[in-house]
Amino acid sequence: MISEPWGAALDFLSAYKQSDPQARKADVEKAFVDAFSNHRMRSVYVADGYALRFTEANGPTFSNTVLSLSALQRHDREPFIVVIVRPGGVEFRLSNTSLLRKISHSSRDLTLDRLRGSFNGTDILSSLDGLSNERRNFPDLFAHHAAFTWEENLGRLVEATSAILPAGSPFRVSIADRESILNAPQRTANMLSAGLFSELQDRLDRIVQTASEDVLRIARVENVNLRGNAIEELITHLTPQHRLEDIGLRHPGGVLGVDVKTTTIGKSSAPKGCNVDKMLAWLASVEHTAAFYFIGVDSSAGRIATRLVPIFDRTVLDATHVTHHWAGRASRGVTQLDGRFKVVLDAGFSSIVDVSSSRDFLIGLLDS
Repeated sequence: MISEPWGAALDFLSAYKQSDPQARKADVEKAFVDAFSNHRMRSVYVADGYALRFTEANGPTFSNTVLSLSALQRHDREPFIVVIVRPGGVEFRLSNTSLLRKISHSSRDLTLDRLRGSFNGTDILSSLDGLSNERRNFPDLFAHHAAFTWEENLGRLVEATSAILPAGSPFRVSIADRESILNAPQRTANMLSAGLFSELQDRLDRIVQTASEDVLRIARVENVNLRGNAIEELITHLTPQHRLEDIGLRHPGGVLGVDVKTTTIGKSSAPKGCNVDKMLAWLASVEHTAAFYFIGVDSSAGRIATRLVPIFDRTVLDATHVTHHWAGRASRGVTQLDGRFKVVLDAGFSSIVDVSSSRDFLIGLLDS
């Protein structure tokens, strides 16, 4: 079961408002303070595993100023939930930076190195990647958020707020590049049939086994990005460069670019896949293929499960979504995996590459 540390608090707030329909924001907030001994940081209540901010809306819209961006930074590593007290009940919105469209109030001077402005209720997204922003989806929505760093979200918000010119440019694909990219699924299928993925996984598994005690220790770190970067660095013996490939494994047919992904077994997660333009540029070489090396960790049980999986594996591809939410305007976007990818860590899982559907996926990326 997915842990929901905010469950008791939100249940209490809903029940309190239902028992006293005339209760206003001040009444609901006081009842919460009396019932829960949470630490208060100015207007935010900080609990074990989440934070709350109370506000009020008397009409159908919600345009109040909620919080400054600089204040949100202190709470962005855990679910930040806005409690909206309305005449007919209370509503809840997850409002971490990934769920913000832009920064509105007094934000003209917002830059990457200068936090300015606040966000309003209208700046909070009502949905993200097909998931509505409501309580039942908070675990999955936060898993999406946790896959990205504060810096990545800040860059997106600065661009959206300031209408700055986009940085960089999309990968320009030549005729030869396109041919090589579209042949990548067949190259990958050939590697699978030759047993190369099994051999390369054995090579990686020996590294993980040697470092297993450190992997289990690092896995207890709460922050998803810090945990992932630390394990990635441990495995690669390099500072993560956030390129497509964390590890380049040479084999008789060329080089397999491996992107290391860590996940906690038994918890919701939606890891970032890769930057689409970087992936296309990598696959433009006739010697290159690409894969994910998933490391699943259950610290309490002392268990580590691993799997080397092609990016064109049927299960992985079904779980892959392309989003422009975290990407600049001059970009083909980034990929993100939904929770279905975790079956690759099950015992007995075997990769299958459907060359035709993989080519169709690539064509969609190339022509986007």
